[in-house]
Amino acid sequence: MTPPPDELRHLWNLDSGTGRCGTPELLRDIEQTAIRFDRTIRFRDLRETAGGLMVAAIFVWLAIHDRTWLERTAHGWLAACGVWIVFYIRRYSKISRRPVPEQTLLRFQQELLGRYDRQVRLLKSAKYWYILPFWAGLLCSAAAGLVRTGDVLRFGLVALCVTALNAALWWLNEGIGVAYLQNRRRQLMARTGIEGVTE
Repeated sequence: MTPPPDELRHLWNLDSGTGRCGTPELLRDIEQTAIRFDRTIRFRDLRETAGGLMVAAIFVWLAIHDRTWLERTAHGWLAACGVWIVFYIRRYSKISRRPVPEQTLLRFQQELLGRYDRQVRLLKSAKYWYILPFWAGLLCSAAAGLVRTGDVLRFGLVALCVTALNAALWWLNEGIGVAYLQNRRRQLMARTGIEGVTE
């Protein structure tokens, strides 16, 4: 059971692990940072879960109505990718739980920094568990269409668009996403004056 905010602040004010009393402003800052971080992660997880389920439903429907076994295989793979994303995101969220408040302020801050680090690692690994499987599946789907129709130009355009889209997703994750989290982590360290888990 999580203690009330007033009791939690009292425990943190008495924290001897930092070698100094936490100011009320610092305590509120840490609390608000943790709340905003949790809200952002929950929204991201909800968005990815909804997207993964939608992708799975669409490609299951396509696989059922496909004319060739190659198209059914490609679309079945893409449907499985949607389910896999839902499973991976939910599992990762359970592993990366919110720090337990009933501990010292210093330890709470370090665990919060550690959660930023885990989310950075999640984004950096997205090219393996997210982008690459979808890219391969979409290319296989385009190849299946090529085999059925013989339209080389269409295959080339689809392959180009699919590759460009996945490259953009890679950049959004490892570029903007990672930079944003690392910047927030540095801001938290600057405000608290502590060192956490290494990036």
